[in-house]
Amino acid sequence: MAITDQNLMCPDCFSFQYMDGRCRKCGYVHRNDLEGTRTLLPGVLLGNRYRIGRVLGIGGFGITYKAFDNLYEEICAIKEFAPSGMTYRRTGENGLNLVSSSEREHFDHGKRRFLDEAETLKRLQNISAVVQVRECFQENGTAYFSMEYLDGTNLKKVIRTTGGNIAWNDVTDIIVQIGAALDVIHNTTGILHRDISPENIYLKQDGGVKLIDFGSARQLTRDERCDFSVEYKHGFAPPEQYSRNGNQGPHTDVYALASTYYYALTGVMIPDAMDRLGNKAYVPLHQMRQEIPMSVSQAVDQALALDYRQRTKTAREFIQGIAGNQAAEPMPEEPKEKKNQPFLEIVSGSYQGVRWNLPAGTIIRIGRSVKVSNIVISGEKAISKEHCRLCYDEGKNEFLLTDVSKNGVYVQNQRLVPNQEYRYAPNQQISLAGSVCTILLGVTNE
Repeated sequence: MAITDQNLMCPDCFSFQYMDGRCRKCGYVHRNDLEGTRTLLPGVLLGNRYRIGRVLGIGGFGITYKAFDNLYEEICAIKEFAPSGMTYRRTGENGLNLVSSSEREHFDHGKRRFLDEAETLKRLQNISAVVQVRECFQENGTAYFSMEYLDGTNLKKVIRTTGGNIAWNDVTDIIVQIGAALDVIHNTTGILHRDISPENIYLKQDGGVKLIDFGSARQLTRDERCDFSVEYKHGFAPPEQYSRNGNQGPHTDVYALASTYYYALTGVMIPDAMDRLGNKAYVPLHQMRQEIPMSVSQAVDQALALDYRQRTKTAREFIQGIAGNQAAEPMPEEPKEKKNQPFLEIVSGSYQGVRWNLPAGTIIRIGRSVKVSNIVISGEKAISKEHCRLCYDEGKNEFLLTDVSKNGVYVQNQRLVPNQEYRYAPNQQISLAGSVCTILLGVTNE
């Protein structure tokens, strides 16, 4: 449901100093030419939680938006499944439409793959060098997932800007961090990334490094006859990725990581794997940059062996080869401790079925105004702009509730005393403004 003040929120910094297409706070200026027929307009609310901002990128299969998470009160990114040539939006509508009903099977298959990517990333939340995903959901006839907003640029853009003239130690540090993350991923989950390349290595402004885009990732099984889809990136994929029956494993990601390292240091891509099988050679790394030790160049050669049986077997072995004793020791993935996860679910009213996981120990404001509330229930005038405040006390496993509304919060048909704090055990239902909206306060053990 539309919120009347949504157009006052800046699509870039999300302040309320945005008027006539210009933000007085950050200087952002709206440009109509950045909007395509597939994109959502700034101001749209997704999952009754995320306020869509400007478009960050448009690809063949998806669109990434900058967004504001009303629940956590911070900027994030939203990725939307919207394949090019297959989908479109009507002017003023949020729903995604197929250009032809004959595309339904392909669209549904792609959407499943898209959601698989989100689930893969959620399994890797304890690895700091992997982009962090918050949740995935379906809406508007398609699928979305929210993730951390990365402020910076990818390695590919840096290479193009510098022509490969990046300090050897700086490149090595980046690749070592990615290699250490890959080693943990391979050993603890059996997941292969299968698309390691400079554009999927993100360099944050604070110096952090992130591995992104797990759209081609696959679970490695013990079945040696397991078929992999044929997906590859010229210059970075090894020969086994060109075949459904290729013997893929951690060595597959090692080849791509070594090729990325070579490209970052030289500005020159090695020949495509198929061309190399046809005897097209590449110039060894130490000949391209003479300050690089022969041992490092040989470690790259070993990792780029065309025959996977001759190639470096693990990411850990490779990063030790290029960094020696300075290589980061891959840290084992810490097992997740089961903990209480508080949630709020609307069980009656216009948003029935919508559910939010809540951060423990944080005051959450519920109401109909995006300016003052974390959880927005719009379209109901009986609900105040800020109707109530809620906080989960993890130590006592209780919800703290305070009514700050005009029309009241009710528990078991009794109106709470305004501005007085109440404590409730999980599985308590509360009603806003009489029976306009009923909410379940619950806890799961994850």
